[in-house]
Amino acid sequence: MKVGIIGTAHMHIESYAKHLRALGVELFGAFDRNNSRLTAFCKKHDLQAFKDLNRLLESEIDTVLICSENAFHADYTVAAAMYGKHVIVEKPMALSILEADKMILACESAQVKLMVAHPVRFTNVMQELKEQIDRGNVGKVFAIDATNHGKNPGGWFTEADLSGGGAIIDHTIHMADIVNDLFQPEIESVFATSENWTEDTFVEDTGLLHIRFRNGLFMSLDTSWNRPKAYPVWGDASLSLITEKGYVHVDGFGKKGLRYSEASPIQFDYYEEDMDLRMLKAFQKAIDEDLPSPVPGEAGKFTVQLVAMAYASVVQKKLICWEDIK
Repeated sequence: MKVGIIGTAHMHIESYAKHLRALGVELFGAFDRNNSRLTAFCKKHDLQAFKDLNRLLESEIDTVLICSENAFHADYTVAAAMYGKHVIVEKPMALSILEADKMILACESAQVKLMVAHPVRFTNVMQELKEQIDRGNVGKVFAIDATNHGKNPGGWFTEADLSGGGAIIDHTIHMADIVNDLFQPEIESVFATSENWTEDTFVEDTGLLHIRFRNGLFMSLDTSWNRPKAYPVWGDASLSLITEKGYVHVDGFGKKGLRYSEASPIQFDYYEEDMDLRMLKAFQKAIDEDLPSPVPGEAGKFTVQLVAMAYASVVQKKLICWEDIK
């Protein structure tokens, strides 16, 4: 792989750049619409700076890594696909279902791979949970309680024209992707509430979603930016399952899982390599061995659909069914 970076606005770009180099991947150069940000990033990482996106896309790179503000994900993905480049795009994949569809179609038409950066599914604890579910050890799942808390990231994340919203679009994504990866459910309805408690923040910093799936499963999800800046841990990505065989709790960011049943309590802990590294390894393997994308565009679209329904519910102050926004 020879990678060109498109956009350096998202904080995850530092982790991705470090891990790609650790994997022996060449970082060829970078483009950013903000020249001062571009210059600083390229100087720090010793990369060629491209002030013209087309020049980067015309170069010898075979893959792009998009870490721009959310509002530009769709346009940059379509442009890269037109030049025949594989695409890794930061979450959220897009700001609308229409944008997600355009991205998927562009990559399919160009026969390039599209991976949406949903790293939590790559942690050992989440993969162990998936294996336990697939083996039938968990039994039928009746309900899910999920949280993805964190600090208010500030900056462009709180500018709706660039981010698409606040805590709901930022923190629905990870846990929605985990549930999709585990159960492949179809969304039936969403009811969401949000609030803004932070002074001088003009997007929601608090969000609570209640989701019902067509298979009868239902889920609550707290997406709030409710960790103070002095908090020593970034936040959580927790999933609690109420099942016929007991109660299962996992925290992807905490890298540990707990399972309680009437028979016996079981705890499993992991100290593992970084989830970003595991995700990028999976994509590198997909490129090298011509395998399907480890997180395809349709997986990203699922989370975008859920976010769209949540915001519709907040605005209309009612339960939103999938048919209401199709």
